[in-house]
Amino acid sequence: MFLKKNLTAFLLFMIVLVAGQTILFNDIAVPVKINFILTVNMMLFAMTFLNHIRLQRVDKTNPNAIVRSVMMGTLLKLIVFAGAALTYLKQAKVPVGYPTLLTSMVLYSVYTWLEIKMVIQKK
Repeated sequence: MFLKKNLTAFLLFMIVLVAGQTILFNDIAVPVKINFILTVNMMLFAMTFLNHIRLQRVDKTNPNAIVRSVMMGTLLKLIVFAGAALTYLKQAKVPVGYPTLLTSMVLYSVYTWLEIKMVIQKK
């Protein structure tokens, strides 16, 4: 059910995963930390999947419930990623780098846009 409704998010996940693995296995020099990007991609896909499960249980006739559910999903995603960022900063003493953060922010924005698009189409 999730793959039918959210095929674009799954394709984005697979494209980033395959591109990252290709870069890692072929030792291609890129200015971003591929392991960090792959971890962010996996976390974003998992959060999108969990938000999809939560949105299935929402009363679709009540627009306030839909808005509250989307806002809660965005807040949960923000809290999870803030905690992950703080944990990473405590664990790794090396700075992440601007290109890596920018790539992660773009992935976050795209997954959030796809999730909101899914909710709008669900009506």
